[in-house]
Amino acid sequence: MQRIQAPIMNFPHPPISSFRSLSFDIEDLDRLFGELRRGQLVFFHGSRMSHILSELLCVRSLLPNIDGGLDSPVVFIDGGNIFDPYLISETARLFSLNSEETLKNIWVSRAFTAYQLTALITEKLPEILDREESKLVVVSDIAALYCDSDIGMLEAKTTFNQVTLFLWNLARENNLLLVTTSLSSRGERKRRLEQYIHGRADIAARVEAGKPHVKVSLEKHPSKPKAFVRLFVGEPIAQYLLEDFMEA
Repeated sequence: MQRIQAPIMNFPHPPISSFRSLSFDIEDLDRLFGELRRGQLVFFHGSRMSHILSELLCVRSLLPNIDGGLDSPVVFIDGGNIFDPYLISETARLFSLNSEETLKNIWVSRAFTAYQLTALITEKLPEILDREESKLVVVSDIAALYCDSDIGMLEAKTTFNQVTLFLWNLARENNLLLVTTSLSSRGERKRRLEQYIHGRADIAARVEAGKPHVKVSLEKHPSKPKAFVRLFVGEPIAQYLLEDFMEA
């Protein structure tokens, strides 16, 4: 695996992006991933930092195309009950966006069972997209609810496989950037379920948080080799985004 040296996490001047893609506006991540393009299914897994990266993309999606955004509202399906409006608000300020208006443009829906999440994705999400015309969809901690003991392993695998296939098709048919996350777990079931989304993802990366750095490993990409970056916490912006979520 190739290492890409990244001495510090920073927010450089926003690059001009195509209308079909989204960037992190973090130089080292954008070099690792390239542009995240509409029509792709993306999977971030590992530490809670993987979720934080997805919320950063939510804010950046609202920016104009010329500033590296999608000029689009966001649909956020919260399978992990981890959506953080405070983090969204603070991140919005970093990009000179109004926090209240930013939150109004992120459509959040929570599911509390695997059955609710399945229905929300396969039945309600297409309706929401027709109404909101969103170009970015995020599904947080996508496998967590399918690990509930109330649902058998065979049913969980079968249903989750269908859900991941549905999302893969939805991204292409609706020209969406569809980002999914999964937080680390010691449970064998979750790791087995993650294989379905990992297998279908166009881009997959593992995010490992620790002091004084975050390691992001690119595991799968349509055109880039496996590689990783270490993002060192050194600037105030980076410290704010990471300090409350770092693992010992």
